[in-house]
Amino acid sequence: MTFLAFLGALSLSVLAFELLTAFQAAFNPFGANRLMNFSSQPHTQRRSTWEALLVAVLPGRFDPGQAKNMNDVIGLLRRAGYPHDTPGEFYAAAIRDFSIFLLVGGLLAGAMAALDLLVAAPILALVFVFLGLRRPYVRMKALAAKRAEALRNNMLIGLSVLGSLLSSGVGVQEALRRASTVGGPFCNLLGLLVARMEVEDFTKAVEVTRAHLPDPADVEANLFLRDIHDFFANNRPILSSVQGLQESVHRSVVEVTEARAALVRQRAGLFGVLAVLGLVLAIIAPFTLAPGASAGVGSGLM
Repeated sequence: MTFLAFLGALSLSVLAFELLTAFQAAFNPFGANRLMNFSSQPHTQRRSTWEALLVAVLPGRFDPGQAKNMNDVIGLLRRAGYPHDTPGEFYAAAIRDFSIFLLVGGLLAGAMAALDLLVAAPILALVFVFLGLRRPYVRMKALAAKRAEALRNNMLIGLSVLGSLLSSGVGVQEALRRASTVGGPFCNLLGLLVARMEVEDFTKAVEVTRAHLPDPADVEANLFLRDIHDFFANNRPILSSVQGLQESVHRSVVEVTEARAALVRQRAGLFGVLAVLGLVLAIIAPFTLAPGASAGVGSGLM
């Protein structure tokens, strides 16, 4: 209880300090000048006391300057389509998520302690701490998976447009630029490829584009980038490769659609069977759950 009282007093003191700091900043006569210069001068956002405490305790998890997984975070940002503009914004969001999970875990652990379940309280708190640490990365991986699915569908459109342009005699780089205007994850990657090829070597441009694939193991996307590299490096014809990839992606999309339709039919059949069983149980339940009432009715008739 003494430790809990200490944590409560510390939390109240931090809250009071933050409120006084916000109150002072709001009524500072020089606050208006700082607001006016906010957009025109470089500004480093001040961390709250809680954020500074988390960064001091877990710098490898929340501090962009000392994070051990910076390369993994940058890779996730690229694969997910940059839901956060910078790694710093990602770590700030990670602090917010962890704070929410820690607050919920603390409240539930306190409720367990109040119910004399002291053994379950620390276990529950540790579970929420673990979930709070993993939540930002799980969300980024889910966004990357959704983007990979959208890229597969958009790839069929992009390859169709690209194949039509190449068939009409348009140059490869110009065809890539025109196809990128269609929009979508795959066409945006084409725009990235063209933009990087204008400022650096095509090999480096292909590698940068490959790093932005939402699914690094996507066979068709990697084959397309390899064919682009072979065209510029070895002058290999690309139209036949694009047409072959278009047919492969079309078959893949059809197979995924059929699998999804089969799953929907399976679930619909299961729900139909459960609905029929529920209807049958609703019909026979009055006769099976009240045998005394049925017997009473029969004896009355006798």
